[in-house]
Amino acid sequence: MSASWRNAPVFYVLAHIQFNAIPAMAKYADEIADRLRKIGYPDPQEEKQFIASFGVAPDGSPNPQQFERKEVTRWIISNSEKTSGFLLLQDALIFQTTTYHDRANFIAELCKGLKVVHEVVELSFVDRIGLRYLDVVKPEAGETLTQYLQPVACGLGQHFGDGLQHSMVEAIAKLDFGTLASRAFTVYSNGDHPPIPPELMPITLNLQGRFSPCKGLVTVLDIDCFIQQRTSFSIPEIEASLQKLREGIGLAFDASITDYAREKWL
Repeated sequence: MSASWRNAPVFYVLAHIQFNAIPAMAKYADEIADRLRKIGYPDPQEEKQFIASFGVAPDGSPNPQQFERKEVTRWIISNSEKTSGFLLLQDALIFQTTTYHDRANFIAELCKGLKVVHEVVELSFVDRIGLRYLDVVKPEAGETLTQYLQPVACGLGQHFGDGLQHSMVEAIAKLDFGTLASRAFTVYSNGDHPPIPPELMPITLNLQGRFSPCKGLVTVLDIDCFIQQRTSFSIPEIEASLQKLREGIGLAFDASITDYAREKWL
């Protein structure tokens, strides 16, 4: 999967690096934003979010009596076109783009941002490294999803034809270098853009116009590959891990699509 393909289906990619919490991140955010401005990301915004969480009952279920609502600040630092940028949190840096070109450029941009954060706050360790790709399968007039997707990605939905309203297939696997979570969700869309998983909403970037409108039965391939392990902070090691995770993304993507899809997208 590569955006060097003529009609690559990838419409959103993010990398998530979770590091040791910096309680005073608000103190450093302006300096980080200014340094990111100098490397091509001049549009900073501060955003407040409220996160709700429940305690855990003895049986492992959520305990509504231990409800907590916490305010969290994040800084959105984007390029002028709002097609790529960073999300800075107290304990993480996310790099996201809607104009993915190739893994080398993507990883290089993320590492530039990590270097800036590290130079300002001196990070100690990393707890999680993750990559997530969203691809949309949008058949043209006269085509069907089954021409693009392998039966394993269509699930039972392939048996219901035009009557299908919603279907999801999920697989989670432990690989030698991390965990792979692959989902193919099919929905009947009436929107101007591809369906987006709720936990990623709202996406703060502009989606490419070639994916609009996005109407009828469409499938989003949502592939997430991550390493959950504490390691000392090292940009070369993070870069090497991301390269491995990208291989995992490719395994799931290649297993989901048909030769017909490759010919259409290349």
